[in-house]
Amino acid sequence: MRWLYALAAALWLTACAVQDSAPPSDPLIYDAAAMARADSAVLAIPGAMTSIRVLTPIERFATRDRAIAYFRLPGFDERPSAESVDLDRAAARIARLVQTYDLKRIDIIGHSTGAVIALEAAKDIRALSPNTEVRVSGISTALPAPQPILAGLRGAAGTVAAATRTRSLNPRKVWLEYYRRLAYGPDVETVPERAQAADALVEANTDRIELPENGLYRRHTRDLRRWTNPDPEALAGARITFYHGAVDPVFPRRPTQRFVDTLPGADITFIDGHGHLILLTYPQVWDLIGATLD
Repeated sequence: MRWLYALAAALWLTACAVQDSAPPSDPLIYDAAAMARADSAVLAIPGAMTSIRVLTPIERFATRDRAIAYFRLPGFDERPSAESVDLDRAAARIARLVQTYDLKRIDIIGHSTGAVIALEAAKDIRALSPNTEVRVSGISTALPAPQPILAGLRGAAGTVAAATRTRSLNPRKVWLEYYRRLAYGPDVETVPERAQAADALVEANTDRIELPENGLYRRHTRDLRRWTNPDPEALAGARITFYHGAVDPVFPRRPTQRFVDTLPGADITFIDGHGHLILLTYPQVWDLIGATLD
């Protein structure tokens, strides 16, 4: 049993900070020629332990006047794994993209931790490029402190419960079982159709599901754990919409609604029967986001 709690801690709980030893790489990837001729852009930011591959549906939003860009997290998509996510640095880089190409509009789509980066970037853009129209679409957004710590505790408990259900000490088996709850909520087994969908999701994505290891999860979330959403009034003028699973086990509905209520002009749509992975379980979210681009 001691091993299970060690596993849960490795996957979810806080740890000591690790200092970056080299200048950070550029997290952004985009076609410079397309960006140069565009007057607007759609930029997508994944959540912790996730590749930009889950965000490629945004390619449908590209036009001659609208470019596409992605923000890569450390350890994914050829970005060095030794680096950490720095929210201020990430926001500043996105704001610099807007300034460099004199964009008239930017739509920033962020999943989980990526939604937090999107909000901080929107603050910087509103300050530095006040004439640029800024829209944020937050998917399964992470929340300010202390919620990331509480999410870690929920995750640790969920991981131990998953180990009990699988009767296994194999880290990958335990993580895949927890992944089912992550996708469809803690009561996934109570609805047969939902349980079947969870099984199908795990089977389809087994080879792509990354097991947190080598401190990478810590480096992705270290800055998030101390984020307090400073100066929310700086978001005034930006259009902010959230899409959130109604049974998200990581960032539950009530604290999420309270957070959204603190942001000027923000609104939220809760998706019934879905958890933290609505990018995968509810692909219709891209249609909802696409409607905001018109």
